[in-house]
Amino acid sequence: MKRTTRYHSYGAALLAAVLLLLTFSCAKEKATGSNDNSRLYFESWMKVHYPEVKPTGLGVYIIEDTPGQGETLTDDDAFIFIRYTATDLEGTITGTTEEDVDKQLGNYSQSNYYGEEIFANSSENTSAGLVELVKGMKVGGTRKGVIPGWLNVSEQYSTEQEYLDNCTGSDMICTVTLTGKTDDIYKWEIDTLERFAARYMGGVDSTEFGYYYKQLREPDDTASIRTDSTICINYVGRLMDGKVFDTTIEDTAKVWGIYSPSKQYAPVYISLAAEYPDITMSSTESGEGSTMVDGFSYCLSNMKKNEKGIVAFYSVYGYGTNGKGSIPKYAPISFEIELVPKPEE
Repeated sequence: MKRTTRYHSYGAALLAAVLLLLTFSCAKEKATGSNDNSRLYFESWMKVHYPEVKPTGLGVYIIEDTPGQGETLTDDDAFIFIRYTATDLEGTITGTTEEDVDKQLGNYSQSNYYGEEIFANSSENTSAGLVELVKGMKVGGTRKGVIPGWLNVSEQYSTEQEYLDNCTGSDMICTVTLTGKTDDIYKWEIDTLERFAARYMGGVDSTEFGYYYKQLREPDDTASIRTDSTICINYVGRLMDGKVFDTTIEDTAKVWGIYSPSKQYAPVYISLAAEYPDITMSSTESGEGSTMVDGFSYCLSNMKKNEKGIVAFYSVYGYGTNGKGSIPKYAPISFEIELVPKPEE
């Protein structure tokens, strides 16, 4: 069920009256832009609900502000780490990073990621209104702001008028908590991997930039497996906080709350290849396989018969700047991989 905010009939009547007044006062002016009606409604809404709040230079209205105690966000910080909940002007939630919120709404899904998300601190890649909302915040702080639709776009202009002339979007009320920031996202990933390696991998060093491997069980044979072979593996995929996001093992899936009755939990078949990006995975030996992220397939290309190990790598070898499902953007990830006998063996 969607959650909405019901306004008192007096507020609705006042909004209608203000809108009528503004419409009348502008009736003699010729419409000049696609946002004329949207701006008229937005300004009317603000006059009713937050008449005393003044906009920022770009046109965002900050209605609540709880300062943090951490470092101040600056333009030199290329990326921001945030948690947020967004609604439309009627109070219907349109997006959230909070698991509890989605559960309350009945929108919870195991395939969704919940937790802090990483955004570029630039309107070229992130909503200009969001970038404006967090400007000057300190880490640990929380702000709530109203963002007009023409600023709720990933475009780079200098003034609100330029956004009004060129952009359209949906009005949004956003509550955001700034949990971190960085001027170098890949350094942040490597630092995160180093901490993970120290905790779960015995402090192994990377074998190449952004890639770590620790052997957990020695192979039966040190000879490389032929590249035209098909092997079987079990695996467990984890985020850097240890949370499991995928596995072939049923009990593990149940423990971590990601079990799906529609999924077959069993070892999967790996068709090796001369080049690791061409390695494929399938649920059956004769089935059509799909490729994997580079860090996973590269690890498989170097494993031997009956070997077991744990690999961790940065997002360049994983799901990159987009993420996928329960894996967020710029996420280093890890897999525990075990080569096992084929079922018929």
